[in-house]
Formats: sequence, C-alpha cells, structure tokens
Amino acid sequence: MRAVTASSARTNAGVVAIALAAIALWAALSPPGANDVQGGDEGYYGTMARNILADARGLVSPAQTPLGPPGDKPPVYPALLAASVRLLGPTAAALRWPSLLLSGVIVLAAARLTRRAAGGAGAIAAALFLATLPAFSYSARVAAAEIPLAAFGMLALALLAGGRPSPRRALAAGALLGLAFLCKLWLVALVAIPAIALIVPGPPGAPRGTAWRTLLTVASGAVAVGGLQLAAVAALEPRHIAHWIDVYFRFSLASRVAGAGFAPDWIKPPDYYALVLGRSFLLLLPFIAAGAWAATRRLSEPAPRAILVGALGFVPLSFFGVKSGFYLVPVMPAWAALAALGFTWLIAPRATGTTGRKALALRWGAMALGAFAALAGLVRQTQRLPVRYHDPGFRPVAAALAPLLRDVPAERASFVAPEAPAFAYYLFKSGRYWGTPLAPWSADQLAVIAADSSLRAFVVDPAERFYGGWPDSSTLAWLERDTREITAEIERAAGRRLEVRAFVRR
Repeated sequence: MRAVTASSARTNAGVVAIALAAIALWAALSPPGANDVQGGDEGYYGTMARNILADARGLVSPAQTPLGPPGDKPPVYPALLAASVRLLGPTAAALRWPSLLLSGVIVLAAARLTRRAAGGAGAIAAALFLATLPAFSYSARVAAAEIPLAAFGMLALALLAGGRPSPRRALAAGALLGLAFLCKLWLVALVAIPAIALIVPGPPGAPRGTAWRTLLTVASGAVAVGGLQLAAVAALEPRHIAHWIDVYFRFSLASRVAGAGFAPDWIKPPDYYALVLGRSFLLLLPFIAAGAWAATRRLSEPAPRAILVGALGFVPLSFFGVKSGFYLVPVMPAWAALAALGFTWLIAPRATGTTGRKALALRWGAMALGAFAALAGLVRQTQRLPVRYHDPGFRPVAAALAPLLRDVPAERASFVAPEAPAFAYYLFKSGRYWGTPLAPWSADQLAVIAADSSLRAFVVDPAERFYGGWPDSSTLAWLERDTREITAEIERAAGRRLEVRAFVRR
C-alpha cells in the first residue's frame, strides 16, 4: 500500500508541477494585459461583469450592454469575471487571469481522468500533451466562456472517474455540469455525454441498478443548478422569462444549427472541426490513433469509454452551421487524454503483444515521438504567445474619451466605434458600430449620427481591419470638417502610434 501511495503522490506532484509551470509560462510569454480587449465576447462578458458590480440584478438577467436589456449569455462566467474586475479593475488583465487559472484546472482534471484509464504515466503524458499544445495555450489567454465550461465539465468527469461514486460525489458532479451549462448552455453536451458514458453501463460486478441511480443523482444535481437562472428570473424578473426561454431553447441551439441571425463568416463547412483538430494535434496523431484503438478494445471500462466519447464530440458539432474554433476547447482535453492512452499502450509490450527488440524499438520510438511533440509544442508557444495579436490602442483612446462621456447615462449610446463592446467595457458607456455584415453602413446613417447630439465620440478604423469600424468617405469628411480630431493628443500621451483615429464633437 505504501508503494502505491508514494507512486500516487509522485504522479500528483508531477501533474501539479506541469499545470503550474504552464500557467507561469503562459503568463510570462503573454501577460494577460498585453493585448487590448477584443470586441465581441471579451467586451460583452466584461461589460456583463461590470453590470453585475453596478447592480446585483445583472446576475439574474445579464445584459451585454451597460445597464441595458437582457442579452443572450448566461450568468456564471460573468459572475466569475465580476470578482476579478472587482479585484483588478476594468482592465484586460482582469478578464484574462481567470482563463489562465481555469486552463490549469483543465490540465489537472484531464490528467486525473486519464489516470483511471492509463495509470500514472498516462496522467503525466496527458498533462504534458495538453499543456504544451499551442492551440490550447492560445485559448488560455483569451476571455471566453468555453474555458470555464471545460473546467467545470472536466472536474465533473474527474469526480465520476474515481471508482464507483458516492451519492454525494455524484451530486457534486451534477452540480458542476449545471455550472458548465450556465457558462455556455448548449455546449455542455461536450462534457455531459462523456459523463453519461462514465456511468452507464456501470463497472462489471456492480449491483444491478447502481449505474442508473448514479445517473439520476447526477442529473438531479445538474438540473437543480442548471435551472437556477430561469427560476431566479421567474421569481425576480418575470417580464424577462419569455426572453430567456427563447435564448435557452431557440437561439442557443436551433439558430446555430441553421445559422439564422449569424454573420456569414460564422458559417463553416462540415469538415472544419476535423481539419482544425488534425492540424492542432498533428504530431500526436499516431498516439491518438493508437489510443482510439486501445479505447475501442476496452469499451467495458468507464474511463477509456468516456475519453473516446469525449474525443468524438467534434462529430455532432460538425452538423451545426455555426462553427468556431473556441467551441473545440472542451474537446481538446479528451484528445490529449486519448493521445496519452495511446502513448502508454505503445510503451507497454504486453499490451501491444510485441517482445524483444521490436518491443524495445516501439517503446523508445513512442517515447521519442512524445518528447518531440511536447518539445515542439513548447517551442511553438515561445514563438507564438509573445506576439501581440490585438493592440490597436483602444485603451488609451478609451482613457481619453472617459472624461468627455462621464455625465452621459451608461445605457445611452454616446460613441460610435469599431469593436464597440470593447469600448463599452473600458468606459462602461453604451455605443454602436458604424456598420456590420448584418447591419451594413449606409450613407443615410450619416444624417442620423450627425443629428444625434448624445453621440459625442467617434473612433474610425482607417485600415478597415476591425469589426464594425469604418464608415464611408463622406462620413470621414464630415468628421474632419465638423468634429475635432484628438488622435495626435492621445498618441503623444501614450508615446505610441495608434491604429485608429479618434474624433469628438466640438
């Protein structure tokens, strides 16, 4: 027993060291505050966090604009960000530190799940493969709800993978799945289905009905926690209940299947996810193929079965018209676990049925490929993460505009800008885009903007790089003629060139 305990302690220490080293490396290579907040989800979630801090009712029916109407995103992730914003202020770093820490949690949980299928060596390999995967490390430096969803979901799988779960542990796993649901709604299926695979059918020799009782307990915890928002809305904001029911049961699922209401660049071909995963896990594909073979031969065991089911999560996703690489974040741990399962299978002569020199060559070949894949991924991270992927100068522009917009009510649009949600987060003021694919800019809008005196600030993207950020030439001529440009002032104060131009009413 002592040897087993010592081995377990060493494995746990190794996995924790890998996770902590990954977090430290990612933070050093790409500090959470190195890049501007991006419009879209980062700006929306940051604004939702500030809404919660400004008014606790924002936790029940979250708005994506400052003190605005209810949006289409559930409250758990904004609540996590609200705690970070309270601590660090409305900065880019406040939105991204949770992603870094939760990514470390995903590494730990994936290793624990893999250990049930592939032992201590498999746990170490899974942690190492995931931590050195460039696609995973890149997602870890962005504020996105897929990351807490994956963290809660992987923790649930880790709880359920530890032998026959007690009712208390099953209930806790269900609660974690409920929290995952309240991060990204429909995407919870990517972790909920592997959880079911861990439970049903039960392990050989278990009393009849045990698996179904465990599944019922997990489902009870998931429904109880996952239904909290709708219950709170019904009790505290009943006028919003129809809106949230529509979000839960139409927008979050049905609209993504057909792509209704989404810009054309969200619609991707059916092979999109397979290609993304193949490219991301290119060096590990031999291990993944071996792991799939080994898992298929061990489908009667809960952990290998759940890993295989989780890795296949990209298949149902491929039938959705709306696709995003970030939707694969909850699938990546299963692919890393599958690679680790294949790795341990290849280095075990008894499992492969090889002996002598062939077994030795297979073992050392697998170990060499595993080390090379991890090292290559690490090298790629050191090249990729330091690159600033989004640094147009939104922060200094927002700082310059803040005094001019201080007396404007938060819910009233007071600026026009590219990536307007990013400015809304920094300023905690509502704004609008110049135009988007779903609401293109037209010359008629110039008269509306010029006549609206509540619109006091105007940010233009002259290179036409950022979402919703450029009007036509006649509007630019109006800005240069009838407003005051402050770009040079901001650049002098910031000591750098901006990628945008800023104007204010005279």
